[in-house]
Amino acid sequence: MSDDTLEDKLADALPDAVTPPTTSGDGKINLTEGPVQGHILRMLVPFAIAVIALLSAGIVDTIYLGNLTGQDGSAELGKLALSAVGFAYTLTFLGNSVNIGLGAGTMSALSRAIGSGDSDKAARHGAAAILFALCVMSVVVTIIWLILPFVLDGMGAKGEAREMAISYLAISLPGLVIVSIAMISNNILRAGGEALLPSSIMILGAVLNIIIDPFLIFGWGPFPRLEVQGAAIATVFGNTIAAIFGFYIVQFRRKAVNFAKMTFSTMRHAWGVIAEVGAVAAGTNVIVPIGTYFAVAAVTRAGGDTFNAAFTLVSRAELISVGLLYGLSACIGAVTGQNGGAKKTDRVEEAFRVSYKICLYWSTGMAIALALLAGPITSLFTNDPEVYALARTYFWIVPITIAGYGIVFVTAAGFNALGRPQYGFIFTLIRSLALYAPLVALGVNFGGMMGAFIGIAIANVVSGLIARYWTLHKAPMTARKS
Repeated sequence: MSDDTLEDKLADALPDAVTPPTTSGDGKINLTEGPVQGHILRMLVPFAIAVIALLSAGIVDTIYLGNLTGQDGSAELGKLALSAVGFAYTLTFLGNSVNIGLGAGTMSALSRAIGSGDSDKAARHGAAAILFALCVMSVVVTIIWLILPFVLDGMGAKGEAREMAISYLAISLPGLVIVSIAMISNNILRAGGEALLPSSIMILGAVLNIIIDPFLIFGWGPFPRLEVQGAAIATVFGNTIAAIFGFYIVQFRRKAVNFAKMTFSTMRHAWGVIAEVGAVAAGTNVIVPIGTYFAVAAVTRAGGDTFNAAFTLVSRAELISVGLLYGLSACIGAVTGQNGGAKKTDRVEEAFRVSYKICLYWSTGMAIALALLAGPITSLFTNDPEVYALARTYFWIVPITIAGYGIVFVTAAGFNALGRPQYGFIFTLIRSLALYAPLVALGVNFGGMMGAFIGIAIANVVSGLIARYWTLHKAPMTARKS
C-alpha cells in the first residue's frame, strides 16, 4: 500500500497553476515557488472584488448626488453636487495618494523581509508602519486644509458648488487619517501573500458606506437630509469600521505586527526603509491628482459647472473599467517583492508580462461592454440632459485605452515592491503631467468635452507603451535589501 497521504495525491492530481500554495502557520504564503500566473490569478479574484467594492462606494455616492433634485424638481442641484464632488475629489485623492504611497512602502519593506526569511523584522516593520502612517497623515491633512481655499480658487470653484465642496471636505479630510490604519493593515497582510483577509477589510468599509449612503444623503427614515455632507459621513463611518477590523486582524488574529519588540532604533530603521519607497510612491500617486487638478481647472474654465459635472461623472464611471486593474496592482507587488527578495529575477519579469496581458484582455472586454451601454450608464449618473449629452461620448473613446493606464500603475506597484519606486514615479509623471493634463486642456479648448476625452485616450496609450517597453527591455528586476 502506498505511503502517500491524501494531500500528496491531491497535489499530484492538480494542475500546477491551481496547486495550493505553500502556507506558513501565520498565514504567509510562499510566492517564490509555483507558477507565477497561478499566484497572480489566485490573488486577483478576491482583490478585484474588494477593489471594485471599494470603488463602488464612490460610484454610488456619485449616482445618488447626481440625481439630487431641488424642491422644484429641477436637476440643477444634482449638477452642482457633481461639480462640488469633482472639486473635493481632487483633494481627497491627493490625501489618499499619500496613504497609498505609505501602503506601498509598507508592503515593499515587509514582502522583502518575508522573502529573505526574516519574519521578526517584518512584524517590527508592520508595527512601525502603522505609527508612521498616523503621524504622516495627520500632517498631510492639516496642510491640505490650510491650502484648501487657494486650491479651490485655482480650479475655478465658485458659488454654491464651492460651498458644497468645503462642507464635504470638512468631514472627509480628517477621515483620511483613519483610512491610513485600514490601508496599512491591508498592505501588511498583502505582503505575506494573503488575499481574502485584506480584501475583506476593503469590502467591509465599502459595503457599510453603500448601505448608509441613501439614508444620510436623502434623509430616509429618522435621518436628516444631508446631501453631500451625508455622503462624506457615510464614507468616514465605513472607513472607521474597516480600520478597526483591519487592526484587529493584523494585531490579534495574524500577529503580523509586534509593538512589544519595537525599539526606537528599530522603529527609526523601519521608518527609513518604508519612507525610501513610500515617499517616492506617495509622490508618484500625488502626481495623479495634481494632473487631475490642472485638467479640472481647464475643463471648468471652458464650460463652468456643466463641463465639470460631466468630467466628474466620467471620472467616476471610469472606475468601473479600472477596478480589476487596481486589483491587479495590489497582487503584483507581493509577487515581485518576495521573488525579488529571493533573487529570482526571472519570476519577477514573468509577473510583469502576465500582468500586462491581463491589462490588455480586460481593457478590450470592458471597451465593448461600455460602448454598448454608454447611454444607460450615463443616465444612471445624471438627470441633467446637458451633462448627459457631454458625458456619453466618453464611453466610445477612452475605455479601449485603459490598458495603457493600467500598465502604468501596475508597473509602478511592481517596482515599488522591489524597492525601486523611481520607475513608477517617472512613468506616472509622463502620463499625468507630461501628457494627460496638457492634452485634456488642449482638447477641451479646441474640441469641447470630446476633445478632452481624445486627450485622455492619447495619454493612456503613449504612457502605457513607454512603461511596457522600458520595463521589459531596460529596467533591472532585482530587489533592494529591506
